[in-house]
Amino acid sequence: MIKKIIVISAAVLIILTLFIYLIFKPNVLGNISQSYAEKTTGTSDVSFNGEAGDRIKFHFKSDIQNGNLDIILYDSNDNIVYELDKAKESVTFLTLNCSGTYRLSAKYKDFVGEYDIEIFCE
Repeated sequence: MIKKIIVISAAVLIILTLFIYLIFKPNVLGNISQSYAEKTTGTSDVSFNGEAGDRIKFHFKSDIQNGNLDIILYDSNDNIVYELDKAKESVTFLTLNCSGTYRLSAKYKDFVGEYDIEIFCE
């Protein structure tokens, strides 16, 4: 009898935890992930829609072996909103000032290495 109660309690706890996670998990807005073994120059972009007051989370990881990598967020008028720090790994939060389409751009020159950027709406 006690084993039944423990099994049922564990099952209910797992289901409840999963349900809470699904309700409160961050909304993925986009990501950019690239890896280059030879010197490469170019740009990778991802766009997302945002509303004024949205809290955006950027998770950035990189392994830059050569060259330059600049990660810049632009608003719908191509104004620079934010430039992510250059780091091996960082998590950055930003609150959007206006509604519209935003573009996150990874610009790389003579780049060798890899990077991964994930964008979430908190």
